[in-house]
Amino acid sequence: MSIKKYEIFLKTVDLGSLTKASQILGYTQSAISHIIAGLEDELGIKLLIRGRTGVRLTEEGHHLMAAIRTICQDNQELLRQASELHGLETGTIRIGTILSVSIHLLPKMIRTFSEQHPNIDFELLQGNYDDMEQWISEGRIDCGFLRLPTNEAFDTTLIVREKFLAIFPVDREIEGDRFRFDDVKAEPYILRPDTLDGDLGKVLKKAAYRPKITYSAKDDYAVMALVEQGLGMSILPELLMKGTTYQLKKMELDPPLFREICLAYKNAQTLSPAAKQFISYVKNNFANQVET
Repeated sequence: MSIKKYEIFLKTVDLGSLTKASQILGYTQSAISHIIAGLEDELGIKLLIRGRTGVRLTEEGHHLMAAIRTICQDNQELLRQASELHGLETGTIRIGTILSVSIHLLPKMIRTFSEQHPNIDFELLQGNYDDMEQWISEGRIDCGFLRLPTNEAFDTTLIVREKFLAIFPVDREIEGDRFRFDDVKAEPYILRPDTLDGDLGKVLKKAAYRPKITYSAKDDYAVMALVEQGLGMSILPELLMKGTTYQLKKMELDPPLFREICLAYKNAQTLSPAAKQFISYVKNNFANQVET
């Protein structure tokens, strides 16, 4: 009650009424009157003049208002900082992620972060780039992994820059060690449809390369499985193929093509302390990786 009595006094002065203060603060009018009388006794000064139309400050009360407001403001700041410190050690961080990041990057990020903050939970939502931008904009996730460039309203940190590779059945014979679009324009192509909306689509258009699409698959692993079985070729990001057991021939593109993946978020001021800490941790420990 030591701080609460000052807050009750301030609210009563601001509202100019014991009745209004009791309604907002959830006390009876007599309780409000008793608390303020106790404060006056403690200070040895009459603070309020009570009348039919409400209450007003005495001259002494005017003199003490600034100090009383400072006491309440300092207490609120103390509670805010304590809440943030508590929030660093508890809570849930909501992350939007794409498949390759979910498999090859995010698990290590979460594991090493959790070693320092074991009571923080993670909620992962997997989708495509459009999903991620929408979820960040709507506040459904705290942060997400996106391809650069992305929405200019987001704050971003580059996490990884990786090559696209052409993939073929392991027994497919192709001259040279780089894939040139002009060399195999008739090669059956296994398409992941959304790849044509990004960097790969731009390169194919510039090269006047129109794939002879024989199969379409939304799942990258389905694409690799179809290629492995000799049903065609495809082009996929290098990171996605790390650690897979598919028997594939992989070739760099000529000219080379890269994909840049960033960690993005909308507004740091609206993030929870735990999310802020995770983003800072990723920036300091995982930024600007290059897949070679």
